[in-house]
Amino acid sequence: MKINLTAKVLIALAILIALFAVWRGMTRFDNDEVADTGIYIEETTGKVLGTQSGEVTQEQLPSRLLIPKLNIDAHVQRLGITDTGNMAAPDNFTDVSWYKYGSVPGFKGSSVMSGHEDNAISLDGVFKHLEDLEIGDDVYVVREDGERLHFKVIDEQIYPYDNSPLERIFNTQDGTYLNLITCAGDWVPAAKTNDKRLVIFTQLVE
Repeated sequence: MKINLTAKVLIALAILIALFAVWRGMTRFDNDEVADTGIYIEETTGKVLGTQSGEVTQEQLPSRLLIPKLNIDAHVQRLGITDTGNMAAPDNFTDVSWYKYGSVPGFKGSSVMSGHEDNAISLDGVFKHLEDLEIGDDVYVVREDGERLHFKVIDEQIYPYDNSPLERIFNTQDGTYLNLITCAGDWVPAAKTNDKRLVIFTQLVE
């Protein structure tokens, strides 16, 4: 059966639209309201959790996150807080984001990075398999100057999205930590987010 020209054009157009939808789903969010972690870190007083690491040069800022066990080699975005008071998340599904108002990786305190579990059409995000990490696994942060910081997983916890222990995640000051956050649990349509947060706690290897 021959397919006429109009049908061919319509088929080609449908394929292009489908490919565009996949590309949009894999690369970017449609708006800033969605692109956050769902973790509310700004109090009504305007105080922001997390402590700056003091004098830090551009070369000491994080550039890439490496997790060999999960085959992750991700660019690090440097983000802060959304208009809703939540920690900002990456605007795509391949990068991670570092909370720039908190500690810098490698300096005393709790550095925090987030990444997406998946996208709007259920394609894997950078942290899709974050739950597979175990105590003792290696995590690396590469700085702008090329230095590689070595962290090891020390704990893994799952918390309700609206009741995470912010002091532990953002403000632990008895060592040098890197905490990784992603979504977990079930989607809550009313809240437009998952009902759980997975947090992987890691500590710098001296």
